Amino acid sequence: MDMLLAMNLVGEIAHRGSFAAAAEALHLSPPSVSRIVSELETDLGVRLFNRTTRQIALTEAGERFLRRSSTIVEEIAALREETRAQHGQPRGQLRVSCVNGFGNMLLAPAIPRFLDMYPQVRVDLEISNRLVDLVHEHVDVAIRVGTGKGGVDSSLVARRIFAQKLIFVATPDYIARHGAPQSLDDLAGHRVVKQVTGTWGRVNHLRHGGETVEYSAPDDFVLNSPIAARNAALAGYGLWLGTDYFVAEDLAEGRLVRLLPDYETVDQPILAVYVHRTHVPAKIRVFLDYLAEVFARRRAEQARRAPGPATKPR
Repeated sequence: MDMLLAMNLVGEIAHRGSFAAAAEALHLSPPSVSRIVSELETDLGVRLFNRTTRQIALTEAGERFLRRSSTIVEEIAALREETRAQHGQPRGQLRVSCVNGFGNMLLAPAIPRFLDMYPQVRVDLEISNRLVDLVHEHVDVAIRVGTGKGGVDSSLVARRIFAQKLIFVATPDYIARHGAPQSLDDLAGHRVVKQVTGTWGRVNHLRHGGETVEYSAPDDFVLNSPIAARNAALAGYGLWLGTDYFVAEDLAEGRLVRLLPDYETVDQPILAVYVHRTHVPAKIRVFLDYLAEVFARRRAEQARRAPGPATKPR
């Protein structure tokens, strides 16, 4: 039995939730997958999966096997990539998970150039706000928004690649009809688009006059997507406490106007998180360096293009 293949297979089944999906990912036939799992369970003397007609789940023994085998698989992959890197370009599949807003607006458009630079690398990008398990799901890099180390445990490494903050914006037409608020108290007379993802966005901490104040938008119009929230603001519904990079072009081109410039959130770091290894695979290393370079330029360009605050409609 090919133990490395078997360990990879267990990880794929756990990640994808079915034998058939794992078979497709590893270019195996479904009967081969069932045979390999059966042989592995016989060899180990334990059952690795609980199977029903609707779902597959790891047993307790399966969880232990996956934790240990994932480390071995990752180290072998890192060794292979390190050896290959000494004699050629980085290569292989790069699995990336990224939060919705950053993934849609900035990361996805940046990846084509990376693929042009490294044609032997393939990128599998999942855009989702769920917190992935990098080891168990064989994810190479996860892009997260966080503070401090962003809740990163000791088995992971976090590299800051960007930062965001939230600012108040609205359309010039909305301001012409309803006026521009001059303080948080004035917001009581305005409609506000509220963006919430899980617990994020329910209460925002704003800097003002050297102090931190709390602000929670009313629940009249709540959305869990930054794209949807931006579109609602552009439609003229009301004000939006939105991400600065999400509205940068709208501000520069006059579709939105910044309001309450003395109130903004502290910078929230955007982190590239990866598994701590003795040898970081070349495909991960060049990807991280590429992201750092691209988004350093983006931040500088955004700072140059940022318009001054507007207090009345144009």
